[in-house]
Amino acid sequence: MRTKNLKILPFYICIAGAVYILELVIFVLLNSYSYKPGILRNSFYDSAIGAIVSNGFIVPSTCTLIAVYRIRFRWILLIAAGFMAIEQSFIYLGVFEHHWWKLIYTGIGLILLPSMGKWLWQKLCQPDHPYLLRLVMLYIINVSLQGTIMSGYLLIFYQLGFRPGWFEDPARDNLAFATLIVHADSLLFACLVSLRGGWIWKAILFVTMGCVYWWLNHRDILYTSGIWLVLLLLLLQIVILQLLAGIHRIIAEKSAVLSRRES
Repeated sequence: MRTKNLKILPFYICIAGAVYILELVIFVLLNSYSYKPGILRNSFYDSAIGAIVSNGFIVPSTCTLIAVYRIRFRWILLIAAGFMAIEQSFIYLGVFEHHWWKLIYTGIGLILLPSMGKWLWQKLCQPDHPYLLRLVMLYIINVSLQGTIMSGYLLIFYQLGFRPGWFEDPARDNLAFATLIVHADSLLFACLVSLRGGWIWKAILFVTMGCVYWWLNHRDILYTSGIWLVLLLLLLQIVILQLLAGIHRIIAEKSAVLSRRES
């Protein structure tokens, strides 16, 4: 609010998406650590709630603050040390548990991520952006948006989910495949929005997605208690696509304004 710069919105969501991509590898696939907030009965879903709060809100907010106000490196070191202290206190309180993850990894990540964020913020505030940068940003932003919606959808509607048979834990199996769906959709959504595809292409995309869900259900990978749950999921993805188009306009139109002012 103080900076009066709408580009903070796509920047924040992009940082959250970057963390989500990392979490797919270390948390979902490699079982790095677990949270124990005690909100849900299922231990993996309960852990996912903790991860979403930390990686979707706390860490991106901190990185946004550092980038926008150009906080110096020594303060980044102090902030990283503060996060490490909080993590250690969570371990002591029994609400967080390391498997193969170590405290120093958190410190390293919270030094590298804000440094990369400062570089991205500088690029984002420039008048013109390369197409590849906008495409990658849209992809990561959609991972954040759709990943949050998909996770919440699976946690709320227990009568819809995925069972590819990758892991023994059904909850981990479900979330892992759903994350794969999110990444595939994000690539398609980013290409469609960046190329300014019209309603015909959007309709083709969602008809194709509906066919994919039907095929997954036919192969017993997607289970659902009713077709309305799948239709609701497609509707939410349409909303996300429109939201992504609005975010793209913020990035592109603001760049055009800055370019006209400089000229």
